[in-house]
Amino acid sequence: MKFTLFPQMPVAPGKRANPYVADFRAALEAAGHTVVNPPHRNPLLSLLRRGNLGDVVVFNWFESIPEFRHGVIQSWVAVGLLLWLRLRGRRVVWMLHNKAPHAPRHPWLNRLLRGLIARWSSLIVTHARAGLDVVREHYPEALAKAHFLDHPTKNRLGLVPDGVAKDYDLLIWGHVARYKGVFEFVDYLRAHPGTGLRTCIVGTCSPPSLFEELKAACPPGVTAIHESPSFEALARYVARAHFVLVPYHTESVLSSGILMDSLSYGAAVIGPDAGSFDDYAAEPALRVCTFRTFDDIPALVAAHRDADADRAATARFLDGHDWPHFVQRLTALLSDKS
Repeated sequence: MKFTLFPQMPVAPGKRANPYVADFRAALEAAGHTVVNPPHRNPLLSLLRRGNLGDVVVFNWFESIPEFRHGVIQSWVAVGLLLWLRLRGRRVVWMLHNKAPHAPRHPWLNRLLRGLIARWSSLIVTHARAGLDVVREHYPEALAKAHFLDHPTKNRLGLVPDGVAKDYDLLIWGHVARYKGVFEFVDYLRAHPGTGLRTCIVGTCSPPSLFEELKAACPPGVTAIHESPSFEALARYVARAHFVLVPYHTESVLSSGILMDSLSYGAAVIGPDAGSFDDYAAEPALRVCTFRTFDDIPALVAAHRDADADRAATARFLDGHDWPHFVQRLTALLSDKS
């Protein structure tokens, strides 16, 4: 099959980007498929170039186009492109990653794009079973073409050192933004000094001054490190903590790359009672706990701090849900729709 993947953007030297689309492309090409559109600084307008549209067009975060630079104009370009693809009989896949954009500036345009791609897509894929509930509630006529496929995994268990002392109860890692709940959790710890939760926050902010604001708000027992660690360095941070904490708000979250990357190291994860966190809390091969409020977290840490990991079961899960298996399942769905 010939695929178009959106969005594909070049990564500037010294910068790191969400690896999801690059991993998607590599897995498609490894399976013998062709991705016809190269990375471009404007990933939407580049699709208008001759030869950049394959038989299957996969849109990730389509509803977030209004948040791009010149997002209002690009949104109307996206509407026209989607209509053209429909008229030309191209198969459109909507990857439904979130209930809604995390910090929308143009919510009415977000809703418009979601409604159109829900109606005009050939296939809707979500990495959280709650995504099917979103389709059922808002776009019931599209439910028959909506499918849950596990978020692709990687197996990084071999990077995690053995016998490392647990310096922290909780590790929070990744790019820090206000909508991710990190600031609220720091405020919670400052207001509840009796929890005694040793917490390490490792990440970067844009702008960097935001991290200084976070650091100044941290109470004793909380360490904030301004760093974007390599995968090897992150493995060492994971080894030093009892749990990875993902303090997200539940309003927008379905699947989570931070959850899946943490699980790739065999980490025990505490996350919100939502989306794929709920899915994997029910998976016996993984160690995922969920919270409704921050008050739940100290008890979860105390109850599960010393739980043993079944490394072999975790490895089987990671290997059975990796990118090659995801591409196999996706292309099987597309073959059924052809």
